[in-house]
Amino acid sequence: MTTASNTDSHNPRIGLDARRMAITIVAALVFLVTWIDAGLLEVKAQDSYVSSPGPSLLRLALIAVAGAAAITIARGLRPIPRSVLIVVTVFLCAVEALKSIFTIDTFGADTGDLADNPALTTALGAVSLIVTVGFPIVVALALAAVTAQLVPIAEAAAPAVLRRRSRIAAIGLFAATGIVFLVWLLRTMFVDAMFLFEYGDAVNALGAAVGLVSAIAALRVIAEARSLPADEPAVGPTLSGTTPRSARTLAFVVIACGLHLCWESTILTVGYPPAVAMGYPGWVVSMFGLVLGSLVLAVRTLNCAPTGDIAPTTEAG
Repeated sequence: MTTASNTDSHNPRIGLDARRMAITIVAALVFLVTWIDAGLLEVKAQDSYVSSPGPSLLRLALIAVAGAAAITIARGLRPIPRSVLIVVTVFLCAVEALKSIFTIDTFGADTGDLADNPALTTALGAVSLIVTVGFPIVVALALAAVTAQLVPIAEAAAPAVLRRRSRIAAIGLFAATGIVFLVWLLRTMFVDAMFLFEYGDAVNALGAAVGLVSAIAALRVIAEARSLPADEPAVGPTLSGTTPRSARTLAFVVIACGLHLCWESTILTVGYPPAVAMGYPGWVVSMFGLVLGSLVLAVRTLNCAPTGDIAPTTEAG
């Protein structure tokens, strides 16, 4: 007889178990925190013309931790995608680190020299844009790919549990959508309300973080529902045993937009203008991407759980 665990071990589509998925979620949160802190240090140094290498060295440490978290997330991928993502992550971290080191060594205490060298300023800006936009996209791709993998059948939850988890994930997505959209709507209606402009970005950052975590949970629920035996398929357009590409794409959009929106909203919260990365257009794109992606993914998540109450079997034959 062939047990479910043996079947899982020979199925290349089987991904992370519960413990490794928990490690991946922790790594995602570590990346979010360290990446935001690194961005804050960079903008603060540029705004205040701080020439001391202390903040830059701390930023280097934060970039290294963010890179380690990204590599931890990528470890759940198959060998070839994992190798590619690790190489890209190391490259982006090295470019950002070299940019910081080069800035310290070149300008020393005279940061005003940046204004006298437009070519170098343009080059540093281009590098910063590539890393700021590219790094979260790489992490979002890795998270979506890792979370979308099937789970071992022995760990697949009962249909009733999956339905409950799908509702919780959908509520989180709806909450993130409501928070971000409501802040935008109130700011549009009450342009003179300084309270909204002082604290709205903090609320936006919180909503983006909630949406990011909820998207990971939603995709995990969909993947777990798709891992049920063939006689208890999950509801949806594709066969049991596969995670729909639409769900992976939606989760990627929500995670990528959530990372950028949380990053930029946090910078705006501490009083710096959106003159970083993609500026105000990037903020608008990430906001509407998060809102629309969360809405569609929430509906998709609510429809993913099986309708029966029979728990998946742990043995076959």
